[in-house]
Amino acid sequence: MPDIKVAKHAGFCFGVKKAIEVAEDVAKNNDGKTYVHGQLVHNEKVIQDLESKGIVFVENINEIPQNAITVLRAHGEPGTTYQLLKEKSITKGNNLNDATCPLVTLVHNVAIKLKNNGYEVILFGKKNHPEAIGTSYHLKGKNTFIVEHEDDYEQVLEYISSNVFDKVAIISQTTMSVNGYKKLIENINSRLDKEKFELIPLSLKELDKKYGYVDTICNPTKQRQSDIDELAMDRDIIIVIGGLNSSNSKELYAKAKEFGVESYFIQSAEQLNPEWFDGKEKIGVTAGASTPDYLIDEVSHRIKEITSGKQEDEIKI
Repeated sequence: MPDIKVAKHAGFCFGVKKAIEVAEDVAKNNDGKTYVHGQLVHNEKVIQDLESKGIVFVENINEIPQNAITVLRAHGEPGTTYQLLKEKSITKGNNLNDATCPLVTLVHNVAIKLKNNGYEVILFGKKNHPEAIGTSYHLKGKNTFIVEHEDDYEQVLEYISSNVFDKVAIISQTTMSVNGYKKLIENINSRLDKEKFELIPLSLKELDKKYGYVDTICNPTKQRQSDIDELAMDRDIIIVIGGLNSSNSKELYAKAKEFGVESYFIQSAEQLNPEWFDGKEKIGVTAGASTPDYLIDEVSHRIKEITSGKQEDEIKI
């Protein structure tokens, strides 16, 4: 009978858990509305659940009232956000609760230190993603050079050759593809004659290299992408659960497709198509870092129903 294998690291990472706990705790102890700038995490179901608890999500800071109880999302914010909130008398230690993931804050600190040590810093990330926007603020704001795909390496080379930089460093958004980042560096180095991009340790103890890169992809992202490697080895089909705007979930789906395994990206169990499972004996399920456990359970249960409910219990890889 068909069996279901659920990835070991599927679902919430600690940064997302922390952000949700902060928001829920603040809302519980607040008689009025609690405001969040942007999506706290990139998952539609989670957002709907939080809205039912009195949390209001706004895309524009102008929509937040003066002196309102406010929570900042997990993805990190540019300094301008804090400045605008301060003008509304919303500050840390008073009515501002910062749920920024510590691993995103780490990337900000890396960016700042590299910049202060004479590096022109290039970011591997998604230009419109809030994390990339927040990190860019600490570098050159809107003028920060962002490369989105490993195949865009020629743009990086052109940027470097058309400017006079003493030193250049590349860092990554925390949720990007591990293999994509590796390929980007390899592609760039394949076109350089003499000095190549070398790894700078996360401790930033070696800042004398002309060209360097720092591995700032977070461990939860790496773990979930590594799980895809294992699922792809013996699964006939892989189901990836994640929010439509979730960068790390999209990377999981893309990685599964790269292995040539039939794969589908869904947001909920209702989107499962019974035809997908015709003739499938081994089914893999994984989920992005902003996907709650109950959604994973619902999808797994629905797959069992579709395949006659005769599978063996789920196996953790």
